[in-house]
Amino acid sequence: MYSGTMRNNEEFKKILNAKPDCSLGKNGLTKEFLNHVDQLLKRYKTIKIKVLKTIASMHNINDLANQISKATESYILDTRGKMIIISKQNLSKK
Repeated sequence: MYSGTMRNNEEFKKILNAKPDCSLGKNGLTKEFLNHVDQLLKRYKTIKIKVLKTIASMHNINDLANQISKATESYILDTRGKMIIISKQNLSKK
């Protein structure tokens, strides 16, 4: 029997190693993009977003992650390079 933290850690690693669920491109944080992210979160609970170079060079990744999180009422689990991992649940990555 293992604790919830171990299960959350395993789930986090699984998402970290998976392909991105969607990409944030040059159009930025449009209503359509945020609706798409919200639908993905409802379906998968935790998703990985790849920020393309064109928008990453114009904006701070952490600011983008905060805006996405606020708009979709989700939690930021991690930002690494141009990747953002968000979840409907507040999972710890310990």
